[in-house]
Amino acid sequence: MKLLVWLFLGLFSIIFQTSVFDKLEILGAKPDLLLILVVYANLHKKMYKGLAVALFGGIFADGFSGAVFGIQLICKQVDAFVTQFLSRRLFVNEKFVKILIIAIVSLADRVILYSISILLNQNMNTLLYLARNTAVIILYNVMVSLVLFRFFDYVFVLGDKIYKTCYTIKKKLRI
Repeated sequence: MKLLVWLFLGLFSIIFQTSVFDKLEILGAKPDLLLILVVYANLHKKMYKGLAVALFGGIFADGFSGAVFGIQLICKQVDAFVTQFLSRRLFVNEKFVKILIIAIVSLADRVILYSISILLNQNMNTLLYLARNTAVIILYNVMVSLVLFRFFDYVFVLGDKIYKTCYTIKKKLRI
């Protein structure tokens, strides 16, 4: 059941980001919902779940992006490792620390994206565009994460309730 919840959250993040948040750009920037999900998975669950979310989410995001395949995969894996590194050194139960981690991971994601753009000899206009929007994207990710962390918690609680209800019904039907 947890696997289905993770699949739902991953697909929700990617589809919602590519459809709804394309229309909700602020100064040409939109939040990275998959990054927020990767950070959530690493902060609230085990490390292997965060890396798995980053792996499958990166593959799906590359498939939806239409850009060079593997860029988002690399970025999300680095995001997962940075989150794990920070979460082991900070007290992650505080809301301010979670916000700080989102900001640091967002910055690391952008730096990796810049680096890959340079390695692939991408157009310089793209690099300037990425550099100009970094601060806006970091702020946008922080604001959206405050709402999404609660939504993700709610989805997991709802998934547990559905699982328990199905298990109870299955148990009663066997008797």
